[in-house]
Amino acid sequence: MRTAATVLLALAVSLSFARRATAAGEHEWQVALRAGAGYLNADGRRPWGLAGGLDVEYGLSDAWALRASFEASTHDVSKESDTDMRPEGSIRTTAALIGVTYTVDVLRLLPYGNLQLGMINLGGAVTNPQTLLAMELGVGADYFVSRRFLAGLSFHYLFEPADLLGDPLNLGTTPFSFTATARASYLF
Repeated sequence: MRTAATVLLALAVSLSFARRATAAGEHEWQVALRAGAGYLNADGRRPWGLAGGLDVEYGLSDAWALRASFEASTHDVSKESDTDMRPEGSIRTTAALIGVTYTVDVLRLLPYGNLQLGMINLGGAVTNPQTLLAMELGVGADYFVSRRFLAGLSFHYLFEPADLLGDPLNLGTTPFSFTATARASYLF
């Protein structure tokens, strides 16, 4: 009987010190790495490639966070014919963005959306390498594996704002990218 009481007391004490898994709250930092596939529209070509990123977020409240993202992708392209004047090789994109994230706390699952503004550099096998003002819309969901570690999926659409507004049915005419990535995060 004494052993059962000791086990129950130990369980009650450990549960009382355990914290419920909640979203990155006010004054918390979250660092995330993303890796996956990306689709790019550049020079009339639309190749798939590898995409990745680093996100750093600071919680303003339980729902809102400031966000900075650094991301890159690479896309292999080849000439479609002997008369194709576009270069072949790899198209590379790099971007630096800042913005906000809104998170909905649903126990251990955290759906979120974000909006960011920054710069994207398009280089490599393109006819006109360029750096553009860009915006990014993103959605995703993270799942608490533990109190500090999260795993999830994210989807991001990176575009030039003026071009998208000028031709919304075709999603613009200048380079844009879409990425689908797995995401691993740590809260501190």
